Amino acid sequence: MGNVALCAPSIISSGVVKVLFSDGRLVIYTRPVKAAELMLENPGQFVCDSSHLKIGHRIPGLSADEELEVRQIYYLLPMEMLYSVLTSEEMGSLNDKSSKAFKQGSLSFSKIFPVLGDFCLFPLTSETSKNLDSATNGPEPAERYARQRSWKPALETIIEAPTPPYA
Repeated sequence: MGNVALCAPSIISSGVVKVLFSDGRLVIYTRPVKAAELMLENPGQFVCDSSHLKIGHRIPGLSADEELEVRQIYYLLPMEMLYSVLTSEEMGSLNDKSSKAFKQGSLSFSKIFPVLGDFCLFPLTSETSKNLDSATNGPEPAERYARQRSWKPALETIIEAPTPPYA
């Protein structure tokens, strides 16, 4: 019949990474993102791939150097949930948050600012410069990782019964 040109952002083409925060916010990244970047911005939380969540199984976390894949949805969850067994109530809560985030139009593309070289939307003033200096003087990433409690499996002794000698 005819051709139609839509005025929709090219972001909708699913070449994005979607991260759902524990407070229900949905953030869309159009650039490659590593799990370490999200965990540094949100201390005390870890990144989990939504496709790896199963009721009755432990919640796996991504390693810090792992890059988030496009067309995937990831959860940023509190560290207390890392390697804990996922209950049906927790899964229901995660599903509710994700469905609300998608329904509320949290896909607002006005929040995404591409980085274009040295171009800056807001000029740097002396006050913002001081705030940036104080923010960068925080602990180094290695120190942050060292403070987090690592998971270790409970090792128990396996008692073996003696086997009868072969005749």
